[in-house]
Amino acid sequence: MWLKLLIIGGILYALYRFAGGRILPERKDTGQKGSEEPGEEETLVECSKCSTYVVKKEAIFYHGKYYCSAECLPKK
Repeated sequence: MWLKLLIIGGILYALYRFAGGRILPERKDTGQKGSEEPGEEETLVECSKCSTYVVKKEAIFYHGKYYCSAECLPKK
């Protein structure tokens, strides 16, 4: 009885390893939060102060406008 279970377990494990260890499909984590669309991090936006284009993912969003760096942020 135990021998049959070991053999079946070994066969199932070998099939699992043969499949690359991935029984379930990979979940791609895009690191996005909220309602952003999948290709949105590659979108270029224009800095409101110096008109430089920067990737939206790296831009600073402040009071409804995008800025390329902390130097371009309006002074308080």
